[in-house]
Amino acid sequence: MPKIKILSADVANKIAAGEVVERPASVVKELIENAIDAESTSIHVEIRAGGKRLIRVSDNGIGMEREDALLALERHATSKVGGMEDLERIQTFGFRGEALASIASVSQFELLTRTSDALEGTKVDVEGGAFRSVQESGCSPGTHMAINNLFYNVPARLKFLKTDTTEMNHITNQVTWAALAHPKIHFSLTHNSRSILDVRACDSYLERARLLYGREFAENLIEFTEELPDLKMYGLLGKPEFTKPNREYQLFFLNQRPIRSRIIGAALTEALGAMVAKDRQPVALLFLTLDPETVDVNVHPAKIEVRFRNERTIYSGVIRMLRDAVHKAKYIPKIETSIEPAQSERNTDSRDTSPSQRISTLVTGKGHHTPQRATPIAQPQRRQTPTLTPQETEDTDQEVIDTSEAQTPSTSTEVVVQPPQQQIPDEANLSLLDFEHVQLKTNLFKTYIVVEAADKIFFIDQHVAAERVLYERFVNQVETDGIPVQGLLLPVTLEVTPQQLGVLKIHGDIFKKLGFDLEEFGGNTILIRAIPSPLPTRIAAQTVTDLLDKLPEEPHTDIQIPEAIDNALIMLACKSAVKAGDTLDTKEMMNLIKELSEAKLPFNCPHSRPIIVEMGRDELEHRFHR
Repeated sequence: MPKIKILSADVANKIAAGEVVERPASVVKELIENAIDAESTSIHVEIRAGGKRLIRVSDNGIGMEREDALLALERHATSKVGGMEDLERIQTFGFRGEALASIASVSQFELLTRTSDALEGTKVDVEGGAFRSVQESGCSPGTHMAINNLFYNVPARLKFLKTDTTEMNHITNQVTWAALAHPKIHFSLTHNSRSILDVRACDSYLERARLLYGREFAENLIEFTEELPDLKMYGLLGKPEFTKPNREYQLFFLNQRPIRSRIIGAALTEALGAMVAKDRQPVALLFLTLDPETVDVNVHPAKIEVRFRNERTIYSGVIRMLRDAVHKAKYIPKIETSIEPAQSERNTDSRDTSPSQRISTLVTGKGHHTPQRATPIAQPQRRQTPTLTPQETEDTDQEVIDTSEAQTPSTSTEVVVQPPQQQIPDEANLSLLDFEHVQLKTNLFKTYIVVEAADKIFFIDQHVAAERVLYERFVNQVETDGIPVQGLLLPVTLEVTPQQLGVLKIHGDIFKKLGFDLEEFGGNTILIRAIPSPLPTRIAAQTVTDLLDKLPEEPHTDIQIPEAIDNALIMLACKSAVKAGDTLDTKEMMNLIKELSEAKLPFNCPHSRPIIVEMGRDELEHRFHR
């Protein structure tokens, strides 16, 4: 039987390195955090071969004396934690006291440091965790660390590293996140002597975002600040039309620490999920401030993940603040096509490009012809009218209107009288949409309601507006007295498939909640005896069939019931809403706008399609060269 023994310091350090140092980017992260804690105002990162050959991080911080420089390379040596009370209120970024020892154990490590009042600095050379030399040396105030040949003595780890381009992308992300979190610090990053990133110190997160991602990116952000008793959030939120195909531009910071958090990510999805298309993701840079005692940053060796003391409070608080910010910002897409073609189609230079996009070019040295990732810069959209795929058209029950006849005189004798200009009364309570001196103008193509404000025009899609109003009404009715029911004088007979009949037996309670009275009539036939009162009788059978096809074919759990009901309410609202092509009189349009203004989320329908599009008077005048 093998005997238990104490691991040697060398082996223990290499095991610790496996937890802390996953790849070169992990080293960069740890050294940048130490530089920030050292009160640096300028941090320079130099990389070679994707960090495999060299990682050098230099700062102008307070530096270290000889004794501290030697202790810093011992395991569990730190100046930031003295007892358990300090561990419960961590406000620094490095604190575990194992990063430098772990890094030095798997590299050829050089430390050069000097305090501002010392005449000479200290140089320490470590190879594979063993001290090689300690001597006095001249250097500028601050700390300069060089990591050569990372994992040279752990070849198995070295084999798992990716290409230089991939590793450099990870490094660039780490530097970018640190630069976003600390705008008052100057950051620079070079790779193989070529500049990747160089951002001066500035006073705001918005300005730092502009320096990192470009002017057009920053111009598509909405800046907001929200505060609750125990939580404060500053955010940069992408405009409604500025979304991404993935979550790459959803970055979270807690007390200036970049973090990963499923809680905050889920809250962001819950708050904005109904406002973006199903295959798109909102852009969000969220900076949270929270009492350090209410969060544990010591749950992960690399300090990336955190644990909140009260996750439910954080989750609901972030949702509330995001929704308040959206309402205050009037989350309405704008029609802006005034940018000249020469400007909109120009080639963006390196200052208008995400730092990580330039990695491939700089690593390979093939110039601007090297393929790069899709640019994060928002390009001017020449057509703002949303288009639907065939599946989306079916899901929203949106009738396709052929507007080609609008370009030629109609041969029909029918005369359509447009509603007269109407002043929307004060009692309409349009405070959420914040219309000023609003006038109802007309209805275009029997689809879009046109409303004029002081110096702008709003186009409202009557179908999706009605869908939003009905959906929120149904949700409130389900939670209170139930959806009103209308009995049918003559029941509607509906033939269904055996699979659909099985779904009805499983989800019969959901149909009752929605206001349907369905009865099995033998075989595969069911009778529809009552339907929700807003639903037109002529589409009752089709609605029941669609719901049977959409509900799952297995019993639902307690967690799935709300989701299944919500999906059914969305479909019911879509089926019951007025359609494109339906004629609305003035009173109906005014009532629809009034109810929309009182909705909780008046900017998007439950399918995430925009309800309102705004066009400024200056845009119109630009088109007429006024």
